[in-house]
Amino acid sequence: MTSKGTKSSASSEAAVVAFELVSIDPTPAPRGSAGDDWLVYRISQGLNVVTGYRCGSRAHVVAEVEQIVIALNERLLVRGRPYRSTGRPPKGPPTRHKDLI
Repeated sequence: MTSKGTKSSASSEAAVVAFELVSIDPTPAPRGSAGDDWLVYRISQGLNVVTGYRCGSRAHVVAEVEQIVIALNERLLVRGRPYRSTGRPPKGPPTRHKDLI
């Protein structure tokens, strides 16, 4: 039984799923782009998949995409807790300070 001031850890913390690099493969240049050294990469977070394209050597693209994955995972944690957006602002007219009315 939990006390009134505490919550169970299962209900207070959502499972955090890290981003991970799934694949980097050669691909034709995207429409309107030149060059024959294009790579397509896929980053996943659970069932979500992000697909992107980079031009350059495989080693250079791997280094760049790994930095992207690191940055995405750093955003997941804020002071040791899962990152959560503050959400949308409340609906309705904006509140004004009493001195500005």
